[in-house]
Amino acid sequence: MKETFEWSVRVPIFRNSLILKQLGLAVGIPFGLLILFFTAAGIVTQRIDWLWATGMVLGFLFIGFLFVLFIFRGTYDVHFVLDSKGILCENTEKQAKRVKSLSLITVVLGLISRNPTAAGAGMLAGARVKTFLKWGSIRKVKYNEKRHTILLRAGFSESIAVFCTADNYGDIKTLIQNSAVRTGSG
Repeated sequence: MKETFEWSVRVPIFRNSLILKQLGLAVGIPFGLLILFFTAAGIVTQRIDWLWATGMVLGFLFIGFLFVLFIFRGTYDVHFVLDSKGILCENTEKQAKRVKSLSLITVVLGLISRNPTAAGAGMLAGARVKTFLKWGSIRKVKYNEKRHTILLRAGFSESIAVFCTADNYGDIKTLIQNSAVRTGSG
């Protein structure tokens, strides 16, 4: 491949099944486990406090939902660059600034409150505004024609969801197929 292909796309967070599945794993599992823990603790101790704790967890989930709507306008704004070396996925400049700012605030508040978990979460959140996968590292490719999405998986934590437009999906799919075959992956 001699050319470089670039495009940006704005993906609605709460209307995209792939993003919702990933959010469900990242947010739903920990919050779900908290709710189960509080419910089990309430049943074992036979106290009503578990209802309050469960309500707090659900309240924080709702606040998180509103936060995403307000700060990120309910969209994931992403830019892709596909060339002979691999594929780059990065937040658009505007959204990357928001992510980095929120990440910094989380780290600072975590340090001030002496909460290393919050500080670490803030560091991790700001670390993935840019991801690059080399063609040779891609182990699995999954196509979703209906959503114009291609999921690329490399190592354990290396994956990119390639959100295409209706106009460029066919071309990008062909380029990825050719690159995956050439490097022996896919």
